Amino acid sequence: MAKLVDDLDALLASLIAGWNVYSSVLLGLMVLFVVYAISSAQDPDTHPMILLRQAAPSMVRQPGESATYRSHEVPHSYPLKTGLNVKAPGAPPYTAGKNGDLRDIWRRVLGIIPREQAGTKSQMGKIFTVLGRGKPTEHELDQITREINSIGESIKSHGGKRVAVYLPNRIELLATLFAGAFYGFSVTLLPYNQSHPIVIEQLNRVGADTLIGEAGSLPLADAVKSATKLKQVIWVVEETSRHMDWTDVPSDVGGQADVSVWHELVSDHPGSLGASLPDEIPSSSLGTVGFIWQQNPNAVGSFTEFTQAQLVAAISAQLSALPINHRFSPSDLFFSADSLDSSYTLILTLAALFSHCSLAINSVANADVNLDVSTSFIAPTIVVASAKSLSNLHAENHASMRSSSLKRLAHSTQSTVLAAGRMPKPSLLSSILPSERTSLGNTPGKLRLVYVAERVGSDVTPPLSSEELVNLRIFMGTRIVYSLTAPQVAGAVCQTGMFDYRTQKHESGGKKQYGHFGVPLSCVEIKVVDTAQHRTTDEKAVGEIVASGPAVVGGEAKLGVNGQFNDDGTLSYV
Repeated sequence: MAKLVDDLDALLASLIAGWNVYSSVLLGLMVLFVVYAISSAQDPDTHPMILLRQAAPSMVRQPGESATYRSHEVPHSYPLKTGLNVKAPGAPPYTAGKNGDLRDIWRRVLGIIPREQAGTKSQMGKIFTVLGRGKPTEHELDQITREINSIGESIKSHGGKRVAVYLPNRIELLATLFAGAFYGFSVTLLPYNQSHPIVIEQLNRVGADTLIGEAGSLPLADAVKSATKLKQVIWVVEETSRHMDWTDVPSDVGGQADVSVWHELVSDHPGSLGASLPDEIPSSSLGTVGFIWQQNPNAVGSFTEFTQAQLVAAISAQLSALPINHRFSPSDLFFSADSLDSSYTLILTLAALFSHCSLAINSVANADVNLDVSTSFIAPTIVVASAKSLSNLHAENHASMRSSSLKRLAHSTQSTVLAAGRMPKPSLLSSILPSERTSLGNTPGKLRLVYVAERVGSDVTPPLSSEELVNLRIFMGTRIVYSLTAPQVAGAVCQTGMFDYRTQKHESGGKKQYGHFGVPLSCVEIKVVDTAQHRTTDEKAVGEIVASGPAVVGGEAKLGVNGQFNDDGTLSYV
């Protein structure tokens, strides 16, 4: 024992005798590494086991098809979500609410229907229009209600039943949508900025008797001559062009259609209506909302109509799809960088309005918009953008990132954090390394969520791989929800979880590569059925995607594309 003590004493003396400044530096680095490893250790944003079983398959399946997959929100044997659960003011919390319709969304905006959290007037959202470099213009809610009444009464007095809207993203588009809900006519949103012959053919296809369009966007004579059912045209005129006479009708089409301008209808409308909402109409008299689904920008496209019951089912599913602490709230500023003529974009916008989010509207919103420019004068917290806009942003930032070794190192560090299940946050290391990050909005770091969608069978949207989605989360510093949309389904068919940052290995083969599309929303359920090329077995669910539920036209629809359910319950293309 004494010999062991002597040996340890000699070893310690030798260590101290050989100690120098390099030994001190090395020990200090080791201590710093241990302290950093302990202090930086964090739990992932969601439990990893949740990501491994994201959807609930049914216990049995029919021959020739897979099990039916649902969101965990609505287990099998429970009904899918069908509505907004609208409760009358003062109703006890335990009472069941009604499904509601688009009228209830505007009532919620006005505060007539309170939020479940006992919202007050001060918590109500605002609606802005963003024009160029100027300060966003706030719209008074009472004035919008007056416009709803004015346009609704005008269309009703002309016997209008099918209204086509050919506008960019404007407050007048939303006002027309709500006017249709309150006054019982159907509204179809036409894709904006198309060739005149295509627009006229779309007017005939939807059987429009009323057109609401931007002044100068369409030749009046051609529209009235070719769209024979048109009997009323309402032009929306910019303030800078209101000195011109937009009601002048060419002599060869005079008398075929009544022509008026939006602002004059509102100003000339009887003041007795004011900002009060019109009388109730029966639910059976509610109009539909139609959309044009284009396979490519130069096509006429297919026409799909949704009932208001289908729309509110999709809205309710989006409201509950996010984790409770991350749902839409009055503190959010919602901005759509994509056109509202898509049911997906419109559903998210209506969900934001129902949640008392503030809403920013910019007419320069389309599939190819530059996100840096479109958000440079606002501070959005939630953005819905097209896949093409995000693809362009990714290409620009990825090229810049690859040009620098330090940027690649910073990107690799942040990718490691994402792979561990956490969103990268500013740190000492990130401030030292020059990472490639784009700032969306005039308040960097405020953006918290981006929605983007793939359109089934469309050449309009480019594919986004899971690797690109990971890169985009780093470049934008925000979470991304990637969705799958189809013409027969209101809103989204399925969408990824906001905490799913994984780089997937089970991407589709072929010429295009896609990340997975997550799990069904709570208003739909999905299965795949056998095709000539694919057969479903107990081990593998692959075939044509079939969606059914309250948000689906006809109750059930084949989407026309092949997909597969992965081991974690997510859906991806084959």
